[in-house]
Amino acid sequence: MGNMIRLAILVLTRLVIRLRYRVRVHGWEQIRDLRGPILLLPNHPAFIDPALILATFYGQFRPRTVLYEGNFGKPIRSMLVKLLRAVAIPDLQQPSRDAHLRTEQAIAEIIQGLQRGDNFLLWPSGRVQRDGVERLGPARALTDLLRKSPQVSLVLVRTRGLWGSSFSFAPTGQMPSPGRCLLKGVLFLAANLLFFMPRRKVDISVELIDRHQLPTLEWKAVNRWFQDRYNPEGAETPTYVPYHFLCGPRSYHFPEPTDRSASGIDDALIQPEVREAVAELLSHHLGRPILPEELSPRQRLDDLGLDSLQRMDLSLAAEQQFNVSTRTVPETVGGLLTLAVGLSEQEFSQPPREWFRAPAQVEVLQIPEETIPAAFISRALRSRRDIAVADDLSGVLTYEQLLIGALIVADRFRRLPGINVGLMLPASVASDIMLYGLYLARKCPVLLNWTTGPANLQHAVQLTGITHVVTSRQLRDRLGLAIPGVQTIDVEDLRKEMHWFDKVRWWLMARCCPGTIRCLASQTEATAQGVILFTSGSEKAPKAVPLTHANVISNARVVIEVLNMTNQDSILGCLPMFHSFGFTLTGLAPLLSGLRTIHHPDPTDIAGLSQKIVNYKPRVLVGIPYLIARLFERARPGDLDSLRILVAGAEKVPSSLFETVDRVLPEAVLLEGYGVTECSPTLIANRPEARRQGSIGRPLPGIDIRVVDLETDQDLPAGKMGMLLVSGPGVFSGYLGDEASPFVQREGRRWYVTGDLVEQDVDGFVYFRGRLKRFLKAGGEMISLPALEEPFHQCYPIGQNGPRVAVEGIETASGRKIVLFTTESLTLIEANRLLAEAGFRGVMRLDEVRQLGQIPVLGNGKTDYRQLRGMIEAEAPCLTRTNS
Repeated sequence: MGNMIRLAILVLTRLVIRLRYRVRVHGWEQIRDLRGPILLLPNHPAFIDPALILATFYGQFRPRTVLYEGNFGKPIRSMLVKLLRAVAIPDLQQPSRDAHLRTEQAIAEIIQGLQRGDNFLLWPSGRVQRDGVERLGPARALTDLLRKSPQVSLVLVRTRGLWGSSFSFAPTGQMPSPGRCLLKGVLFLAANLLFFMPRRKVDISVELIDRHQLPTLEWKAVNRWFQDRYNPEGAETPTYVPYHFLCGPRSYHFPEPTDRSASGIDDALIQPEVREAVAELLSHHLGRPILPEELSPRQRLDDLGLDSLQRMDLSLAAEQQFNVSTRTVPETVGGLLTLAVGLSEQEFSQPPREWFRAPAQVEVLQIPEETIPAAFISRALRSRRDIAVADDLSGVLTYEQLLIGALIVADRFRRLPGINVGLMLPASVASDIMLYGLYLARKCPVLLNWTTGPANLQHAVQLTGITHVVTSRQLRDRLGLAIPGVQTIDVEDLRKEMHWFDKVRWWLMARCCPGTIRCLASQTEATAQGVILFTSGSEKAPKAVPLTHANVISNARVVIEVLNMTNQDSILGCLPMFHSFGFTLTGLAPLLSGLRTIHHPDPTDIAGLSQKIVNYKPRVLVGIPYLIARLFERARPGDLDSLRILVAGAEKVPSSLFETVDRVLPEAVLLEGYGVTECSPTLIANRPEARRQGSIGRPLPGIDIRVVDLETDQDLPAGKMGMLLVSGPGVFSGYLGDEASPFVQREGRRWYVTGDLVEQDVDGFVYFRGRLKRFLKAGGEMISLPALEEPFHQCYPIGQNGPRVAVEGIETASGRKIVLFTTESLTLIEANRLLAEAGFRGVMRLDEVRQLGQIPVLGNGKTDYRQLRGMIEAEAPCLTRTNS
């Protein structure tokens, strides 16, 4: 039956092709009596030549074709794979470990098929011509096939006459759309009454290759040999054929082929250390030293000898090393450099018109319910038609659509064993749906931080007892993540399981029986465990932090109260849920209170964030200072004009960032705040109407603080530095596992010991002085490593490539060891002179300056002091005590 269908389609294809193309085959006598296995090797001048080649050769050889998935939509691709018994090669333009693996499997399948006697049709170049010349570049697949299939007959197929077709690059110099060209061709056939359409002359030459003529089977020699055969006369001259026998132009001026190595990178944006790091990366993947002239931004990576798979590996390695992301694999050194500094230009869809639709009723933000699921259901039923959330993948969702999506996945989640279920997704609509789906299924989400590495992920799984993790196949593939001992539930699979019947059923329930929907949250107590987060691990292994519904709701309420916004406003949410600020400030608080949220999955994608602000015009941005600073460096004039409130936390905000915001956005305010995961997280913050630069603000409503002496535990007066103790409704009840209690009792009340040193002025503003664990004792004095670091941050503020300075130290048997790690050229004398000019004397000095190519950071952008401390400890084996 399959053969009959294939033959019928073949006959129809031949008939249609003859209406537009006059095909002549030369050299057929060489292969007329040839028997398999045969490997047909055509050039690729246009997207239409595979149809012509198949129509010409299928009846004689029945070849299986190699099909590139990037050229077809999924339905058509699936049909062609079955119809032609094709071997699919995945899209290699996007970084993907899975695509790499599938490509290797496809090549292995071709080799096995040839060994069984199958015939194959393979395009050695792997892509359509760009300039009328067939270029194989560094492609290695053909050489691998020749080595492993010595018994195969090789037939070179050269097509001439298609360069200049609308299916080629020639008419515009840009990638044509095969689907649009096909539709256009059908319309012109109809306009020509089928039989009167002008024919394009196409010559197909075949040559049976004598294997003894082939050079040594090394890819450079093989590719060069085939290129000479494909291009005996050099670049082909484009040919124009009119589209109508009476109407339309009779000639066409073809543009000159564009420079394939053009690069729009601004060299001033690339720092020397980034160039050096990129050079090392290239040298590693090339297996040889990189030459200075090869570091030109216009240098193509394929000309260096990197094939598609190697360029993909290089892209993935660059993402890991520079903590950035890209949607496309770079083709030039300039593209790799822009990727390294996080400035890769991407294409972003415009926001749907409904994103800007005003809410049905303007109101001040509020969260009336006491648990997360109850608050979500209440908000969704109350504001069912209002816009809730949006991202590039899912588009714009109303509260009702978000609720229905959560109800559908909740049906699946109820069947999972246990209470705790892992959730590992970037900021996205899918993350929101899965989170609320878990709540509606009466599960407790365990938010996993994939940036901490496999060991810490495994520790989190064991500590919380989770057996299932809701995640994304694309995320796992991109990061190369695997968590032994758990079963993954991918959102891609859940999306396929969302049938129209379920959507209709839950829509009717939400409209006709809202009381039944509310009952889904009625059994959840405010004191029940609502989420498990993990500390960042910047100074020691991450701890598991359980928070109750009451903890989270109380913190979300005070945050929206302080910001004083309405449901007409919107916020950009880019921090992942595993980040405590991402969970409460940009995750739950906006959606539960009625604030529209636009998500971006990667907080390090500065170009993407800037474009999101341009397109969606959010009023509020929450992030860490480093990423906000990079955003202002990257943004063009006017890009950020919609922002009015910028909230920065998780690390100290440099004064330079305040100056930048005041200069670029004079109508906006930058608010520095302070919070810890254990407190849900926000404790202290500046307000739009009451802020003081340099301070972290005043305690939020309902939050009580004490500043106590490190030696006596007594309260300190204003202006004195001491340990910060906190009490309030957002404070958690204690860590999971065998961690020591972080609480002390004072006057019959429990206080959380933050481990942070602060001082409070007479007006109640609090000033952060650093972590106690980042203090050393020498000569009877407390040495603040953050204080020593601050003058260097003033001189070398955070740049596009992350922190440029960091100070870390330890106490050894022979005394303290304080090191300045820097990406700059500084001597110890120069560094200590800078400290002296800043007013530091005596023991407040450095013992060493160590230059690094890049200061290590965690996935959330914080400096990885734990790694820096390890570098010092590795050279000081006789430690009396380390600050960890």
